[in-house]
Amino acid sequence: MDMTTLRCLVSLADLGSLTAAAEARHLTQPAVSIRLRKLEGELGAELFYRSGRGIRFTASGEAALATARRVLREAEELARELSDLEGLARGRIAIGTIDAASSYVLPPVFSRFRERYPGIEIHLEVTATAPLVRMLRAGSLELAVGTLPVERAADLEIHPVYRERLVLIAPPAHRLARSRRLAPRDLDGEAFISFHDGATTRRIIEEGLARHGAAPRVTITTDSPEAIRNLVAAGLGLAILPERLVRDDVRRGAVRSPRVAGLAIERSIGLVIPARGYLSAAIRAFLAVLAAELGVALPRRLTGSVIRSAPPPRR
Repeated sequence: MDMTTLRCLVSLADLGSLTAAAEARHLTQPAVSIRLRKLEGELGAELFYRSGRGIRFTASGEAALATARRVLREAEELARELSDLEGLARGRIAIGTIDAASSYVLPPVFSRFRERYPGIEIHLEVTATAPLVRMLRAGSLELAVGTLPVERAADLEIHPVYRERLVLIAPPAHRLARSRRLAPRDLDGEAFISFHDGATTRRIIEEGLARHGAAPRVTITTDSPEAIRNLVAAGLGLAILPERLVRDDVRRGAVRSPRVAGLAIERSIGLVIPARGYLSAAIRAFLAVLAAELGVALPRRLTGSVIRSAPPPRR
C-alpha cells in the first residue's frame, strides 16, 4: 500500500473508470489495475466491481476509500507543515480555479505573489466549480476559486471576492444582433451555446431568463467559456457570458452584444477553503496578496502571521 495506489483508488471513485483514473495519475490502465488488485490482495477484500459501464464500490471499498482520502489529506498537510519550517523561501501551493477567474481575475494576484515569493511554485487546476470542490475535499487542492453559490457545508468556508455582469452575445449576422430594442422574451426558444447541465453559471443564466418567461434552447454545451465565445463568433448560436470575457471580441466585431431591456444577470466568484485542517503559510501569503489586489476583506486568521521571505539562494 503506497500513496500512488491510494491516489489511484480515489481517482477511480471520483472519475468512475479505470481509463480516466489512469489518465489522471499519468499511468497506463494496466498499471492502475495491477495496483488496485494488489491492494485488494493486501486487504483481503474486493473493493469495487464493474456495473454496466461504470464502477461500483463495495462496502469494503467505501471504507478503504474513506481511509485513503484521510491518509492523502494528512500527507498533504504534513508536506505543508514541513515546508513552513523552511519559511517562504521555497514551497508549493495547489490552487483550483474556473476558467474565467484564471483569465482575468487572478493573473494580477499571481503576478504580485510571484514578485514577493519567487521560490513558491504554483500548481494550478482549471476546471468547473463542482470538480474543484471535490478535489478540495480530497485534499489535492488547498483552495478553490469558483462560481457561487456553492452548497454550504460544515467542511467548507466560502468568501465572495468578485462580482461581474453577464451579457448576451450573438453572431454578427444573427437576426437579433442589430436589434435596438430586445426584450427577454425575444430570446425564448433561440439556439444557445451554454455550459454543461449542472454548471452553476448555466443555472444562473437560465434562472435569470426564466424570471422573464424565456427559456433558451441549448444546442451545444461545453465547460470552456472561450469555446462558447468562438462558437458564437462562428454563427452557431447565442450565448450569455461574463462582460469582461467578451469585451475585446465585441470591440473587434467578432460578436455583437445587443442590449436586452430589463435583463440583469450577475454572478459572484468566491474563495472556497477547507473549514478544518492545516492552512499553510504559503497559502496564507497567497490569500493576503489576493485580498490586497482585489480589495476584499478576509478574516485575519486567513492572512495573518505571514512573514515575507527573501528570494531562494541561487544554485
